[in-house]
Amino acid sequence: MPTSKTLFPFPIDGEFRPVFVGPVKRHWTAAAERKGFSLIGRAVDRLHVVLGCQTCGQPTLKRINVVRDHAPECPHCIAARRAKAARTMGACLIGPDPEGDRHYGLYEFACGHTGRRQHHRVERAAAGGHGLSCETCTEERHAAEAEAQDWQLIGKARRDNPGYRRYAHACGHRQDVAVANMRHGDVDCAGCGESWASKPSQIYLLSFTLPDLPVIKLGFSSNPAFRLRQVQRDPGQTRGTLLRAVPVESGHRAICIEKALHAHIKAHRPDLIVPPALFRGPIQTTSEIYHHHARPYIQALLEAVAAGWDPSASESPDSAAA
Repeated sequence: MPTSKTLFPFPIDGEFRPVFVGPVKRHWTAAAERKGFSLIGRAVDRLHVVLGCQTCGQPTLKRINVVRDHAPECPHCIAARRAKAARTMGACLIGPDPEGDRHYGLYEFACGHTGRRQHHRVERAAAGGHGLSCETCTEERHAAEAEAQDWQLIGKARRDNPGYRRYAHACGHRQDVAVANMRHGDVDCAGCGESWASKPSQIYLLSFTLPDLPVIKLGFSSNPAFRLRQVQRDPGQTRGTLLRAVPVESGHRAICIEKALHAHIKAHRPDLIVPPALFRGPIQTTSEIYHHHARPYIQALLEAVAAGWDPSASESPDSAAA
């Protein structure tokens, strides 16, 4: 059967298609009906038919074998669903992927910037699966965070890790740094800076509220506030608080003092130690967790450290042994 010079009087998937003259088999029509379509006619060649979507009413061109043996989808319903998901996220689907990948589309975000996105990720974001951010705005924010720490954002990290970027320090040295570390100033220049062992640090005491079990954590860090955020899987649940921080001249001294404090507590008050199985879910650490009623005892130890006591060199002074 030949393809007719006559065109369908309405566009099909955005184009006016030629009619193909030939019979429409009954089982094709039945298959289309079962799958949510009306079979309108044949078009283009002997292998294709025109379906009318019973949901949106729009016509679409499909191969006969797809109608007969598979589950045809309406591209107009899919486009409407994707557009709705974009609007839910404050964005707009403005066209197909410029690189020709059917799984991607070109979106305009609320900020006015445009970018490629996987359609299913936008739909997942709209369903509450994750956020939908703009790469341009994100990189501008990363650049501002770096500038606040006397660094300059250069671009993608050399390592294969999306959480890192490459930065240049004021001294000219370049290195990969975790974005979160740069944001919180927890970064040291490998070219001119101090190592963790030589730069100033702090012995800290944190508190957390676990399900039915308030606990405290003793440790050391050059940035206890960042460490507080880092160890919590769900801050809304654990409600972490920084209770005390004692400055120490170097990271090396801090780790020596911290290890000595843990050894002192284990030797004198092992009953204060919380078994790891009780805290490993909500808190991302493997040790250094104590029952909340240990707070006065451990704070007394920290006050003694602040007053000059070195737990790595001697027994606890009377003021800390209470």
